[in-house]
Amino acid sequence: MIEMLTVRLPALFGGGGETDIWWSVAQLVGLCGMLGGMLWPFFRSRQAMLLVQLVPCLGFALHFALVGAPTAAALNGLAALQVLAALALGTWPAFRLVYLLILPVIAAVMAVTWTGLPSVFAAAGMALISLARYQTRVAVFRGTMLVALPCWFVHNCLVGSIPGMVSDLTGMAVNAWMLLRDRTVPPPSTPMAPKAREAKLS
Repeated sequence: MIEMLTVRLPALFGGGGETDIWWSVAQLVGLCGMLGGMLWPFFRSRQAMLLVQLVPCLGFALHFALVGAPTAAALNGLAALQVLAALALGTWPAFRLVYLLILPVIAAVMAVTWTGLPSVFAAAGMALISLARYQTRVAVFRGTMLVALPCWFVHNCLVGSIPGMVSDLTGMAVNAWMLLRDRTVPPPSTPMAPKAREAKLS
């Protein structure tokens, strides 16, 4: 963490040797994933949020591969497939079995790409996000994501992913704000049916 703040963060904005330049390219690639990660919480419908999540899945898969975080890279690639499967849950309930078959793969990916603590937090974050995407109610979806994103934030601190940390912090803040806003906004009033109105007046 200290190395990231004192050496690698300045390298992101210019200068440095070949290693620092390569690290900077990896961070710039992660910016694409970061933008998607910052935008998806602003959408209101579950389907729109999932579609926008494809951007950070693919962007961070390449980003983590470049920074030497193989578990996170593989899990983000898997997450892109999972998003496509999750999209079908709302329209084809029978597709839930296909979605659930993806979950054991997370443990297998962690075992094959094991790098210690980063692998643990990446797998935990992915498992919780999987649980979130399984939900069809928007409020439960957002609430579960609030539990999952801190795991990814710890992982990104460990591997030095600045775009990942920014994306996670934004996601946590916006999801919390949207949940609070939805709880405080009064439900729209439904017009009274004509017969019910007449009965009330009489």
